[in-house]
Amino acid sequence: MRVVITGAAGLIGGIVHDHLSSLGHEVIGIDRPLNDWLVSGRNTEDENARNRVSIEMDLTTISDEELCAVLEGSDCLIHLAADANPSNDDVSMMRNNIEPTTAIFRCTKASHVSRVIVASSGLAQVGLEPLFAEGGPMHGRLIRVEDGVSPTSTYGASKIYAEVMAEMHSRIHGMETIAVRIGTVIPDESEHWRRGGRLQATAFLAEDVRRFFQAAVEQPLDKHLLTAAQSDSPGRFLDLEPGLSILNWSPISWPDSAENLQ
Repeated sequence: MRVVITGAAGLIGGIVHDHLSSLGHEVIGIDRPLNDWLVSGRNTEDENARNRVSIEMDLTTISDEELCAVLEGSDCLIHLAADANPSNDDVSMMRNNIEPTTAIFRCTKASHVSRVIVASSGLAQVGLEPLFAEGGPMHGRLIRVEDGVSPTSTYGASKIYAEVMAEMHSRIHGMETIAVRIGTVIPDESEHWRRGGRLQATAFLAEDVRRFFQAAVEQPLDKHLLTAAQSDSPGRFLDLEPGLSILNWSPISWPDSAENLQ
């Protein structure tokens, strides 16, 4: 299967790129020109990051013609590229998140890419968390995707936009689409144990990132899927259905300590 990944030089992009490549998929990595992301300080500690970028492309300036040419003949697109800093301003969110996501769907439709997987975030529902916390009226059950959205930043709102675009293109154009509210992925996974709290409760360990995205690419899908995806960590408050059932994936058993990481 030919899989295109935007944001391939990033942390999640690198994990997904390497795993899908190891399974025999033809993986095309897209990211900004090398100097751009080196200057930004993004994932620069990963010496292999630059090797995962097959095509240097800035999604904020690329033309539809150029993007469609890259996507032509592809089976699946995984759209991870974004400004992932919730504190950045609205202008950045529009330029780096809203506009590139719009172009991605416009060009995947034109290029007949059958499946599109877009990265959303738990911050699409972060405003609901107090309701489900201890002392809240919904305490005792997990937050489900059908509980609705409650962003507290333009970043969260930009991710909801990606979810809506995915659903619309599935419903109207027949695309296979997945919008995944991704948990917290960090370079030093031992921090989940050292710091605990919300960081651990939303943890998405690299091994589970591999498991989820393999399933998202390979499992049959006949409609749009909106789901959260993360590890089965202590304190987890997000329901991982319907993704667990529809994609037939499951997270690993949570390790007792960082020393037992796979």
